[in-house]
Amino acid sequence: MREPPMVARMSQLPLFRPERPEPEKRPPDLAYIRKSLARLLRIAREAEIMPWSEGETESWAKLFPELAASLPAEEAEALTSEFKGELVRLRKAG
Repeated sequence: MREPPMVARMSQLPLFRPERPEPEKRPPDLAYIRKSLARLLRIAREAEIMPWSEGETESWAKLFPELAASLPAEEAEALTSEFKGELVRLRKAG
């Protein structure tokens, strides 16, 4: 008498997992955002030439205002304006 080949048992349960509710969004950590923006601004201020590659510079130019938008409007505007000014200065230097 011949035994059938071993067939792995397959479970289809993972295919039917119940949908999970979206996790609650935490409020942004303003202290962390301020610290990160201050670090980027300090790097730009202290640099004599562009401290980032072209791609990184474009990325920071886009991300900096997005991150700053979490802060109070007046603070965000001041930081973003100063960062953009530093980028202009560094682009002229390079």
